[in-house]
Amino acid sequence: MKAIIKNDRGFGVKIEDVDTPELKQDEVLVKVSAASICGSDLHMYEGMDAYSWVDTPVILGHEFTGEVVEVNNSGHEYLMNKRVVINPYIPCGECNNCQKGNTNLCDHGQGAMDKVAAKSLRYGFREDGGMAEYAAVYYKNVLELPDNITDEVAGMLEALGIGVRGLERADILPGNTAVVIGPGPIGLSMVASLSNYGLDKLIVTGLRKDQKRLELALELGATDVVYADEQDPIELVRVLTNEEGVDNVFETSGFHQSLVDGVRMCSKGAELLLIGIAPEDTTLSSNEIVRGEITVKGVYGVTEKTMKRTISMAASGKYPYNKLVSHMFKFEDAVEGFQAGLNKEAVKVILKPE
Repeated sequence: MKAIIKNDRGFGVKIEDVDTPELKQDEVLVKVSAASICGSDLHMYEGMDAYSWVDTPVILGHEFTGEVVEVNNSGHEYLMNKRVVINPYIPCGECNNCQKGNTNLCDHGQGAMDKVAAKSLRYGFREDGGMAEYAAVYYKNVLELPDNITDEVAGMLEALGIGVRGLERADILPGNTAVVIGPGPIGLSMVASLSNYGLDKLIVTGLRKDQKRLELALELGATDVVYADEQDPIELVRVLTNEEGVDNVFETSGFHQSLVDGVRMCSKGAELLLIGIAPEDTTLSSNEIVRGEITVKGVYGVTEKTMKRTISMAASGKYPYNKLVSHMFKFEDAVEGFQAGLNKEAVKVILKPE
């Protein structure tokens, strides 16, 4: 079978012919129909300094969908021929975070104080993922899909789920005002998910080079866009909100100035949700956070509950997720897909076996 493999920590990927995986205990074989390129896949494609914890060689792909075509346990035959999406997290089920339902933070009982990539994050990082014609997946990690979700949307449900996890973490209500900082794939997925929340204002900030993505943000439901390299984003938010600021800021870019700006866009008593992974540590104004009673929250990954909520949202037809798909490539042309993502020509790139 064809597979997209990260062999080492250098630049690029290889498209190779490899054996179809043999099933281990309680695994099922998924015939992959679509896989999505995530920002972390792009970082690994570029080089792996920030991903030294990833096991190589590894088949990439933690956002993927397909059909169950084989099981090795008669108790799992109910999954045969089912369309499924994969939850890439395999939690231990025993640590404190698992007991609290925070399986996206599962540390497998070790390093709970270490704020690093969760040990439960497996497929496409520590185990072979779904950028291949077939993938072996633990049976509890396949979630059934309704027929009205297309393969293209299903292939990026895990990415959409990160935005949904942000909503789960947020204290957000209809009538609120919000800013999404960064019109990348996660930022735009947040806009799509927020589009049905009845917000009074949904402002998206980016740069002039992001013009096409900011125009897409308006199509997805944003009320206003801000070009932060041409306008003072804080002052424009002040004008757009009648000097009130906003109730919720979703920071998806990870850039230092954006995080600082996020605090200053908040109304007193508002919240800042940090979703983007920053290239380096950032200093925020603790005095402004204290005096404004700003709540700062981190958002990381997905849980099974988050994935199921995302599936329901996608199946409802109320959210314009299909508009996020900008490019599709065959597995054999995957390098073009990675380059489109790297050059920011694409929003979501979907890879298909054929």
